[in-house]
Amino acid sequence: MDKIFAEDGVYCPATLPMSWQAELAPSDNDIAMWMYGNVTLLRALATIEALQPDSEGSQGAGQVKVLERLEFKIDLALNLVAKLLTQNTALPPACPLFIGATGMEWICGMSAPMPGEGILISAYISPKLPQPLVLPATVAAVREEESGVRIYATFTHLSEEAREWLSRTVFRYHRRAIQTLHQD
Repeated sequence: MDKIFAEDGVYCPATLPMSWQAELAPSDNDIAMWMYGNVTLLRALATIEALQPDSEGSQGAGQVKVLERLEFKIDLALNLVAKLLTQNTALPPACPLFIGATGMEWICGMSAPMPGEGILISAYISPKLPQPLVLPATVAAVREEESGVRIYATFTHLSEEAREWLSRTVFRYHRRAIQTLHQD
């Protein structure tokens, strides 16, 4: 899928489970809860996905082995919890999309919102933590295509902290996508 609509800055292509619903006027309380959940999710993903240093540094070989075993056990526990959560949760269908710090573009086969409409996007950005990013947005453009309806929405009501963590996450995923392209 090629990106069509304008998105300033870095964006990341992906195919992720996501859905949207009409959300005309979210309450301040709802926005605060969504932003808190988003920041918590993005910080947790950054911690889980952090690259470990290759060198032992000031730690001895024994300490490194203990930390590796501990990390493996934590990863295993997270994987088991994620599987349990996804068994009882029906994820929305996966859509090809581009996500940036200020908006998202995706193609879906279902009905599309109208330009200017307020929506609430739920995007499951990692199978490691099956919790959605909840992003209030305004539909900026809609276009019919052979493969479905292409929608571009700009995020609204993002707190500064949520915007910062989303920007970091998108940059990290963008960098990985570029590294993968150069390795092939």
